[in-house]
Parts: sequence; C-alpha cells; structure tokens
Amino acid sequence: MLSTVVEYEGMRKREATSPPRSGYPFSRLPRHEGGAHMPDDRCRLGSDDVVIGLDLASAEHQVVVLTADGQRLTRFRIPHSRVGLEELLRRTMPAALGRAEGARVFAFEATGHVWEAVAYLLRARSERYVVVNPLTTFRVREARQLSREKTDLTDAEQIAELCRTGLVTQTQLEARPYLALRRAWGEYRRLREERARLKVLVAHQLYGLFPEFLRVWANLLQPGALAVLRTGLTPAAMAALSLSEFVACVREHRAGRRVWRFKLAQVHRYAEQTIACPDGIDVLAREVQRAVARMDALTTQMTVVATEIDALLADLEETQYLRTIPGLGWASVAGLLAHVGAITKYRHGRQLIKLAGTNPSRRDTGQTVGRGQTMSRRGRAGLREVIYLATISCLQHNPRIRAHYDRLIQRADRPLTKMQALGACMNKLLLYAFAVMSRREAFQLDHDWQRTMPRVA
Repeated sequence: MLSTVVEYEGMRKREATSPPRSGYPFSRLPRHEGGAHMPDDRCRLGSDDVVIGLDLASAEHQVVVLTADGQRLTRFRIPHSRVGLEELLRRTMPAALGRAEGARVFAFEATGHVWEAVAYLLRARSERYVVVNPLTTFRVREARQLSREKTDLTDAEQIAELCRTGLVTQTQLEARPYLALRRAWGEYRRLREERARLKVLVAHQLYGLFPEFLRVWANLLQPGALAVLRTGLTPAAMAALSLSEFVACVREHRAGRRVWRFKLAQVHRYAEQTIACPDGIDVLAREVQRAVARMDALTTQMTVVATEIDALLADLEETQYLRTIPGLGWASVAGLLAHVGAITKYRHGRQLIKLAGTNPSRRDTGQTVGRGQTMSRRGRAGLREVIYLATISCLQHNPRIRAHYDRLIQRADRPLTKMQALGACMNKLLLYAFAVMSRREAFQLDHDWQRTMPRVA
C-alpha cells in the first residue's frame, strides 16, 4: 500500500501549486469519490442565483431555497410524485422568487432509489443538479450544532449550504445501459448472498440431523449433496434402505446433474452408524429439505439474472477490453462495470481507487506518527469486494500483478506485509482496468502502461 503514497503526495502538491479555477465558491470543488471536477458552467453561482436544497424521503420532500449569499428565501414540502415535482419546479422559478435575472441549481443526497426519480426528471427538464455526500451532511451538521439533533428542515438547509459553499460531488444519474447493469448486478449479488445464508443454515442444521454428512461433502452446493438433501430422508430412513434403493431414490432428485455412486455409498455407510440423536430428527429433515428447495429456486433465479447481465455486458464496449486482463472473470467484469459506470466521466485511474476506498490514508496525532498506510474505506464497499476477489484471482493468473506483489513483499527497503501488498495490487488492477477501458486497447503483459497512461486535460 505504501507504493502508492508517493503518487498521491505528488498529486496533492501539483493541485496545491496549480492556479485556482474561476467561479468561486465552486472553483474549489473537490473531486467526488470517483469522478472529475464538475464543469464551471454547472457550478458557477451568480448574485441572483438560488440553491434549492432537498431532503428526500419516500413520501414527502422538504425544500429550502437559499440565495447565493446564504439567505433563506422560502421553505415548503412537496409529495414524492410527478405532481409534487412539477410543483417544485414551478415554485422555485427564479422569477417567482423575485430574482428574474438568476438561475437555479438543485442539491440533494443520494437517498436510496428516491434520488434517481428526482434526478431523471431534472435531467429531462435540463435543470442543473448536484449530489451532496451524506457523510458530509452528517459531519457538518454535528460540527455546527454540537448535538445529535436532526430534522428534515435542518438537513435540507444544510444540503443547500453545502452546495452553496462548493462541498458537492459530481455524481449524476448513470446512462441507461450502466444503470440497468448496476441494478441487475445488485439483484445477482443479493441472490448470491441469500443462497450463501441458506447454505450456512443447512450446514448448522446438519450438525443435529446428520453430522457425518459434512465429511462426504464439505461444499453443500455440490450436485450430489443437494440430491441427497432433496429426498428429505433421515439417517435412519437411509439406513433402512439397501444401497441400490438409496441410490435410485437419490437419482430421482439429481435435477439432471451427475451424482457419484461412491459418494452415495459413503453416505449410506455413515447413516448406519450416525451419532445424531433420533428424537425429533424428522422435523430437521423437513426443514433442511425446504431450505434446499429455496436454494434451488435462488440458483434458478441467479441463472436468469446472469443471462440478463450477459446481454447487458454485450452492449458495453468496455467489456471486451476488461476481459483481456488475465484473472478477470465474468463476475469481476460485471461487478466492476456495474460500480464504475461509464469510464468517460473519469480523468485518471486514481479516481477509481478513490471510488473503491482503497486509497492509502495517513493518520498522525501529536508525537504519534502513523506508520501503517491503511485503506481509507471511504468508497463503495461493493466495488472493494469485487476488486479484492479479482486481485486474488490475478495473483494466480496475471504475471504482472503477481510480480508486483512479490516485489512489494520482498524488497529490502520497507517491505510490505501480505495484506498491504494485496491492497497495492488492488490499486494496480484498478489502474490497469482504467487504462484498457479509456484507451480502448487490449491488455498486454509486455506493455509499459505507466508511461502511456492517458491524461485528460
């Protein structure tokens, strides 16, 4: 992880010495967790402009209107409906507020899926809007009030104030194919997590139903294990059957998958000498049978969603270039594109690192100087999970990532621990992903990516 600190220090020095952009207070607009600075025409406030802060909710939104100098003009509530949003646009017209020469900009947090509907309507009407980081709102509210008091009115006013002073992000509503991919990937991930939860539940119930079963199949998602559990037989019922009858019974529930007979013979042998308590064991058997049925349903749904994701990936040009990186599989490519979105909104690969929250953070206090450069974790946890699993795969299948990892843990000067080196490799993989997507080139193991890294003015 320390290998990237020099790059960040150099970047901060260049930014500190560069002349400020015009349009204060929005000229010092920070980059958001993965995007570039917002264009000046979107951020510049005139003396007659107004900022509309929205505290979004599922049923009703709180609205506060501030002038460019921070004076509150009005506040009101609107329902979360098309009629309510039309009322918002009508009541916040600069002419209706007595500022005929001014313009307006809307500001709100990314609250669930509610903000997407608001952003879609504003984009359709060619209205300017910005998204405020919820963490920024939370921290600044505590600093201003020195309490945990929270109301919709104070939140809406705080959001408008953050927009007025420039502490906003560039996050905009994704284009249709990327937004569809993000939603499909989110569903796939939730289905996978639910199936994993049921898998753990079945494993725990087997400790009471048939403890020896886990000696035969450690992974309960194997076709043979699922076929046996679908039968709903207790160990006593298995032992009462002959081996041929037991095999025939299991094969009726194999769902078209191959089942190994020698595995079934092991299960049958263990069933004759199981240590499980026989009292009430039939209840456990039925519960496990129903849990496996839910797992089968989730697997079927995952297959359907995976087909939909394949169709969405085929429409994105970045897919073919990401797949040329050794070690990136289907899930890694889909998850990466779902979280990153269109690569054209990023100016440098370091913005992807910040989006994932894998950028190193330094912590000094008093005489204590932080030595370990830990991840900031101020980005998207889902993207970190995707890139972590992808990096584990690349350590085996990508020679460049593996060479980078070995060099960091074996160098004589300040060698990194294994986890620190793994974090640095995650950042390296994100830089490679940015390079191949932005340059529209296939990944080459002998290519000097660092010297040919694209720079956007």
